[in-house]
Amino acid sequence: MKNNFVNILDFGSGKITCMAATKVSDDGEFVIKAVGQTNYNGFDDNAWYEPNTIKDAIEGAIRQVEEKTKTSINNLYVGVPGAFCAVATSEASIIYRSKTKLDQNDVNEIVKKADIYGCGADYTPLGGKPVYFIIDGAIKTTDAVGTIASKLTGLVSFSYMKNYFKKTVSRALSNIGITNVTYFNACDAQAKYVAQQMRCTDHCIVIDVGHLTTTVSLCGGNALLFERSFALGSAYLGSDLMQVLGCDFPFAMQILEKVNLNLDVKNGDIYTVNGKAVDAHQANEVIKARIQQISQYIVKSFSYCDKEIPRTTPIILTGGGLTYLRGGADWLATQLCKPVRVYDSVNPQTKRNEYTSCYGLISEAIKTGTKSKGLFSFFRK
Repeated sequence: MKNNFVNILDFGSGKITCMAATKVSDDGEFVIKAVGQTNYNGFDDNAWYEPNTIKDAIEGAIRQVEEKTKTSINNLYVGVPGAFCAVATSEASIIYRSKTKLDQNDVNEIVKKADIYGCGADYTPLGGKPVYFIIDGAIKTTDAVGTIASKLTGLVSFSYMKNYFKKTVSRALSNIGITNVTYFNACDAQAKYVAQQMRCTDHCIVIDVGHLTTTVSLCGGNALLFERSFALGSAYLGSDLMQVLGCDFPFAMQILEKVNLNLDVKNGDIYTVNGKAVDAHQANEVIKARIQQISQYIVKSFSYCDKEIPRTTPIILTGGGLTYLRGGADWLATQLCKPVRVYDSVNPQTKRNEYTSCYGLISEAIKTGTKSKGLFSFFRK
């Protein structure tokens, strides 16, 4: 049967997820129809941990969706994780001879003029997106079309995908007959979606703590301004518990489900996990120490950011690594000395923090499908 769904493929640090959704509106609203998911050993900031397993993991997630929808997937939108992406911004201006009503051609020209970077042999460009525009040096807006101006200035965000990622994924998809593939920067899609759902109107910092990696993103206007990933996630919390408490890793991950960092635990207090007593004070201290390290890496990540970040910029925590740990967001906020909000949604279908990058990819795919092909030069295989 013909597949008319919007199909996406997302690479988390512990799972590969495929989703099929139907479009509700051109604004990126959707209904999820099927989810397929496979476990794999993920990646760090340079490479896959077990590259020989990627093909089977990709195929497994896709086949689950095809079976549930009773269709074959031919078109696929693939999210490129932060570890395999680079982002750069550039500014460009157009001066007109007289007052001019701006249209989409002017926006396209700004993107073209701002494209001053070469990505070298190791990367493939994913295209440019306007972050915001300045009209006549005074009025800032995210949508310049229809305004009257004698000078248009735009800040444009450009994303680049590592060819190492593209080569592995494209080959795996080609082997199962999927050749119509569009790649997106997953951090860009996720950050914009989270910012929109959390009603962040200007700058927004999104922290995605996953199983093995954490990604920090700075979103401003309509696109990503900065992103950086590092290898720390919930698996490291489990590993710490395993070493300190002398248990196996599966049991350590079960302890995480019981831990509550908001409790004022003392020596002698215990958590009961599968009928076994666990030193609550020791477990909490171990986890707090690792979250403190994550916070230090987050702060260090922004030392590489050349953008001015307003002091009131909201921080949104998402991903499956800390959002389900009771007291995890609060302890992270304490370490960052900033309020931290946990992503949430009024829509029951889009409430799960481990899927926010998937939601962002679906929304981005729908919006991109409604725009003219000349607006964004996304790479297509």
